[in-house]
Amino acid sequence: MIIHCTDRQALFRRLDQEALEAAAGLLQVMGSTQRATFELGLRAAPLFFGYALFIAEQSLTDCVGRLFFFTREGELFHRVFARVFPGERLGHGSPPPAYILEVSRLATFSASLRSLSIKEMMRLWSLYSSQSMFALARSLGVEPAALEIACARHGIALEEGIIHPWQDERVKELFSDDEFKGILTDKIKADRSAALAYLESRGMVDDGSSIGIVDIGWRGTIQDNLALIFPCNRFVGYYLGLQRFLNVQPQNCLKHAYGPNANLGLGFTHLLDAVSPMEMLCSSPHGSVMGYGFDSDGRPSAKRLTEPSETAIYEDTVRHFQDGVLFACEHWAHAREHHKIRSAELRELACDAWGGLITKPKRQISEAYAKLNHNDVFGVGLFVDKRQVPSPIKILRGLISSRDRREVILYIKQTQWTSGLWHRRDLGLVHRAILVAILSTGRAYKRARMWVQHHWPDRHRLSG
Repeated sequence: MIIHCTDRQALFRRLDQEALEAAAGLLQVMGSTQRATFELGLRAAPLFFGYALFIAEQSLTDCVGRLFFFTREGELFHRVFARVFPGERLGHGSPPPAYILEVSRLATFSASLRSLSIKEMMRLWSLYSSQSMFALARSLGVEPAALEIACARHGIALEEGIIHPWQDERVKELFSDDEFKGILTDKIKADRSAALAYLESRGMVDDGSSIGIVDIGWRGTIQDNLALIFPCNRFVGYYLGLQRFLNVQPQNCLKHAYGPNANLGLGFTHLLDAVSPMEMLCSSPHGSVMGYGFDSDGRPSAKRLTEPSETAIYEDTVRHFQDGVLFACEHWAHAREHHKIRSAELRELACDAWGGLITKPKRQISEAYAKLNHNDVFGVGLFVDKRQVPSPIKILRGLISSRDRREVILYIKQTQWTSGLWHRRDLGLVHRAILVAILSTGRAYKRARMWVQHHWPDRHRLSG
């Protein structure tokens, strides 16, 4: 049905309601969990629909030739984009052709290294200022045992968490160790060769092209990696949200965010307090890209690792949320051209929808998140079981024990989702209250830092 409406907010409310009414028949035959998550997806449609519009509009402005949607979250965004733009024009132009590209930080970081040096490793250590050599090895796709002898020679235990490793004299000596350098240099060369073969097979070559990339966001490090691998190309990123950049940005990179962009201002940056729930809701069942190789026919391929709990959560919960998003976005798409809907006028509504997902989560989403075994191999070196939380005793011991304190701080950095914690019925009320208190403290500290960085950037650079 065509809606004739001059009040844009009334139009959007009407579209939202009509999508819900159109899905009524489907909702009636669903189980309670499926119905709740499907309806949540319906209500979240302005975020995903607006983001798809933003990608199309901005990519035309930026004159990019192709769009590559990054796994894993980009697989959902690609499906949304295809429903919003099923071969149609946007105003006076057509959106660029869109493809899925199998990538990850783990799969592209080693291949992007220009040298094996402390300076180059700062691209990793600026993100993970405390790291063990075990985690470093895993971040480079190396079996940690291969580095054990070299590390021991310099008095470093593989599992030892080293604060500011770039300042540690033992680490400096390790990076001058011939055996250590030989192992990692060979790995970097092999990774670069395999990555180039895969990327070139997908049409990405260093030919001076302007390439658009789509990913959920936070700092755009995969885009940075590709920009270093292909220095002649121009890479333009379209993200849901962007945290403040910690690394020097490659000159051939440009990054946009539809939602919050902490590099430009503080608007909606509270949405970046807890990003892993959004990653879960936008994930795919196809696993994480761990690297590149060749299939049985000798063709370049991505090596993907699926984790059983992630797959189960996708099938039981996430899939229904995404089905709701796709159903509603297709409904919104029918009104797009007739009403000349543009992404900017939906942005506030989109961010409100995002906020609703995070600050007032459905019980089903919180319970699914608590079962997650999250892939944090890059940086941390392992999968993180979201069910595991520090005990009250460990939190108290953290006041005097540096080891316990590091574990608590790591938990704060990896979680930060206070709203979801209240649904954890496997934890006692007092335990939940303590966890929420420390997470809230960490969040307040983070926001204070962002405020200082935004209002006094020069002072921050001098102190940092």
